[in-house]
Amino acid sequence: MTKLHTGIKKIATIVGLTFGVSFGAQAATEIMVAYGNQPGEPIDQAMHYWADQVKEKSNGEIIFQLFPSSQLGGETEVLEQAKFGANIIAIASYGYLMDTVPDFGVINAPYITQSFDKKSKLMQTEWFKGLEGQLANTGLQMVVPDVVYGTRHLLSKKKVEKPSDLKGVKVRVQHSRLMVATVEAMGGVPAPMSLSDVYPGLSQGVIDGVENPAVVLFGGKFYEVAKNLSLTGHIKMLSPFVAGTGYWNKLTNEERKIITETSRDMVKYGAALINDLEKEAFDKMKAEGVQINEVDAKAFADVAGDVVQKAFPEWTPNLYKDIQKKLSEM
Repeated sequence: MTKLHTGIKKIATIVGLTFGVSFGAQAATEIMVAYGNQPGEPIDQAMHYWADQVKEKSNGEIIFQLFPSSQLGGETEVLEQAKFGANIIAIASYGYLMDTVPDFGVINAPYITQSFDKKSKLMQTEWFKGLEGQLANTGLQMVVPDVVYGTRHLLSKKKVEKPSDLKGVKVRVQHSRLMVATVEAMGGVPAPMSLSDVYPGLSQGVIDGVENPAVVLFGGKFYEVAKNLSLTGHIKMLSPFVAGTGYWNKLTNEERKIITETSRDMVKYGAALINDLEKEAFDKMKAEGVQINEVDAKAFADVAGDVVQKAFPEWTPNLYKDIQKKLSEM
């Protein structure tokens, strides 16, 4: 049996149980919320907050069932189930969505902006709404476009202050075309691998560094084998949550309104949480002997745009610079 069929069977069973309860007792509308983050992590805490808000605002008529730790499968598997009509709202990535709607990839392109607020405003523009429409035509509905995931920095064995310092430096990235292009644009050598392989990779010299938000870098204890944290701030990472277009359209207008309106408080709650935990992670890594290094951010930014735009010829021509200009004017 293939992984996809296994996932279909797994979610079909859960959906069947959910519908069985609903039909038998006129119970609440139950929606599965799927994400890969572990219990207790900021995204998980934000999801619990959102679930509480939805339950309260709907007087218990909408219930979010939370499935952290990729319990319903990986990103591709879960989003396929959403397209098939499962009652799911799932975290996605703009790197994944750009495979369907290419211009989505610019949202988390390196050095496009240093402001989460400006990115959120961008998602209220007609340009972004046009991308949402294209996505809906492929079977996925944007529910929340701007959940703050964190600011990505570089933790490495050697001190890095400018792009030339990254020459020949092997930096772990997730399996994402956008992240590969980002590290290349910064001057490094991208090394795609799972996060679970980073610690032994650093220990054994397979890689020289890893980029991620400070909370992730501290949580993985990577500071034990790499002692330089360079504040590159190369991506202000936002993550979208999506649902299947078919399922979303089956919800009532009032249900959709409650879910989307409560998501705004959830986004603010999560952003504040991330901000506090990032500061805490910096302090803890510093206490463990990590050297915090400022970088020449302008030098990195100057080389990033052209490299990334050329890496994705499927993007609208001059997309990176056009969106960067639009963001600077917000």
